[in-house]
Amino acid sequence: MVELPEIGCPFPVRENPHAADTEQYLRETLDGCGADGRLGGIGIGTLAGLSYPDVEPEALRIAALWFAFFWLFDDAWADRLPPEALAEVGPIHGRVAAILSGATPTQAEHPSLRLLDVLLGAIRAWRPDWDPAHFHREILRYVRATLWEVAVRRAAVVPSLSDYLRMRPLVAAVPPSRELDFLLCDLRLEPVLRDHPVVELADAAAGNYSCWVNDLCSLDTERKSTVNLVVVAGHAFGWPQSRAKEWVAELARDEVATFQFLRRELRSGVLPYTPLCDPARAVAELERYLARYEGWFVASAAWMPTTPRYGATK
Repeated sequence: MVELPEIGCPFPVRENPHAADTEQYLRETLDGCGADGRLGGIGIGTLAGLSYPDVEPEALRIAALWFAFFWLFDDAWADRLPPEALAEVGPIHGRVAAILSGATPTQAEHPSLRLLDVLLGAIRAWRPDWDPAHFHREILRYVRATLWEVAVRRAAVVPSLSDYLRMRPLVAAVPPSRELDFLLCDLRLEPVLRDHPVVELADAAAGNYSCWVNDLCSLDTERKSTVNLVVVAGHAFGWPQSRAKEWVAELARDEVATFQFLRRELRSGVLPYTPLCDPARAVAELERYLARYEGWFVASAAWMPTTPRYGATK
């Protein structure tokens, strides 16, 4: 288990009863896509089960496929991209866009592209009526954001704190994960609330918490990387690593407090002053929307320090 400073998570740990079946399904799917077998051993099914304790088996499999696609793509085309493969990035990005538009990858193409096709097919099979436009748009934004990460890693420079805070949720694929939740959790937020700035702040608190915990957990397995808030903060403030780690943990705790404050404020200070089509339903749907973030917090606090992905051993 990765030793962390105290990060705090007030929500109960609950795991979807279909997590083990999802783990097996994902291993078989990854093998069929030609992926490195190590990815099937980091517990993505457990991660999905903690993130979505109440969803149906079909939704849980889709969540696991999404997590696996992200890591496959990130490892190959951002985190561990060898310099000689840089010329391939443009065509790979083009293929992602093409597959999102309906193209079918060949058996010879990269496993991440083949897994993306499996993910999209699983979504269509389960919910053919769902409009994936927002999800697809955010996937493309994530893919393009990785170019910033690749540039920083190749130059071996430490990004500014302001740049890192702005870019980290994008390279962590937080926005497409939020969009996919509308499918997985059957969310029905009114448009005026979906785009409300205070709701977006709550979204950011949950996403940032995952990012900061991830940076703490992955620090020792990515020692040469400057794309980590501990490294960025240490460079910006002239701190030793121990002080920077405590500061990042403090930020994570602040994200929890921010989320809880906003959850209360949205009920008492926002909803009464927001024009809603169906106020009673809007209140219930907003609470359901926010409640599903509890799984995000729990998965970050419980899974990230224990997964072999970041060097932990069982």
